[in-house]
Amino acid sequence: MLVIRSKIGPPCSIQVLFPKIRKDPNSMKILREKRLFLVPLFLLLTACATPLSDVAQDFKSHKPTRIAVLPVKNETADMDAPIVFRILAQAELADFAQIDETLRGKGIEEAGQIESLTPQEIGECLGADGLLYVNVLSYGRQAGVHLKVGGNFALVEAKTGQKLWFSELSVSDDIVLEGGAAVLMGDLLGGQDKAKSRQKAMETYLAMRQARNSQAIIRFRAHPIRRDVFKVITFDMDKIYLLELFFSRNFSKLPRP
Repeated sequence: MLVIRSKIGPPCSIQVLFPKIRKDPNSMKILREKRLFLVPLFLLLTACATPLSDVAQDFKSHKPTRIAVLPVKNETADMDAPIVFRILAQAELADFAQIDETLRGKGIEEAGQIESLTPQEIGECLGADGLLYVNVLSYGRQAGVHLKVGGNFALVEAKTGQKLWFSELSVSDDIVLEGGAAVLMGDLLGGQDKAKSRQKAMETYLAMRQARNSQAIIRFRAHPIRRDVFKVITFDMDKIYLLELFFSRNFSKLPRP
């Protein structure tokens, strides 16, 4: 049993079963190779954090039918962060256009001014019964290699101002840390040739990492709304997988029709 602990949410337990094989040199070599190939899988599973989430008990009776994704509040230094977050939030919800133009008519030019209007005022001028407030807490690389995405979402009923749903999560990716763990596992589970075991573990990890990121990019490019992030994200495509992970885990907690 492999238990993975996270700073957010309960620990994840993964049961790993290996086939019973004879304890001869050839059989043990096969077992070691299988374990080495499973190392990257274990590393990917370490991202098992779940959002800090809350849903109103009477959500069903207040569930909005027309949700406006409001301008995103940005607590980072990255000017692209609120653009990316808003695109991906719009992809999750039935958002509608001309929100910013309508808000400008009320004197709202940026996200920080949203709080000057009540939910009732915003809902009335936008013709929305649900308002999604988005806040970016972290976005981009730290110390050059550590990639982190964090933020929170609040869905509010426009008529009453009641918070119907809230979710907050932070996910991260560090190729140096994960690669180092792969090399360490190669050392622990490899054979007598430690250098070869480490190299094989690292190659396997990098191949799975590349496949993981490539598949996320393909899914984004195929989506009619998510593909718009490529107008903003033109390099450092590792962000795509992390953003997909971040949004899917947050919005998985939002009740759907």
